[in-house]
Amino acid sequence: MSTIPISELLDSFFILLTEAYAGPPDPSSTWFIDNEPDSGIFGTLKNVSAAEASHSMDGKGGSGSTIASHAEHLRWSLAQSNAAMRGEPFGNWGESWQIVQVDPVEWDLLRDNLRAEFETLSKTMPEQSGELVGDTLTGVLALLPHAAFHLGILRQMVERVKERGE
Repeated sequence: MSTIPISELLDSFFILLTEAYAGPPDPSSTWFIDNEPDSGIFGTLKNVSAAEASHSMDGKGGSGSTIASHAEHLRWSLAQSNAAMRGEPFGNWGESWQIVQVDPVEWDLLRDNLRAEFETLSKTMPEQSGELVGDTLTGVLALLPHAAFHLGILRQMVERVKERGE
């Protein structure tokens, strides 16, 4: 049985994570998302208004599942991975769902902070590759299926809210 160097594994991981968040670097060649420039999480959220992002999808009138809550949940998960790589303790998972509604300024800030956490992870991860072991490595690798899952949900939510003109 051969072994794969952690650096090679993380290179592949970041190609896929970048595709999930930023979209395909080369739209003619993708691994799992559409062959369109804005088909990742950032592109999916780009043309969503604060009102659309705050619209409840579960019929609870402003509470529950919103585009904003999923965006914050993703931002929080990236922030926790960044914190774990700095040796900080993991936060309370329930914190990740506290933002449900946003105004236009908060929505812009949330999207900017989501991108900033992704960029921090992208810069920090290669520096930490030799030190990623155990739960930290597993947690970082879990970011990929987590992003893909939420990308699918966000696409459905955006389509639904745009169809309703809300």
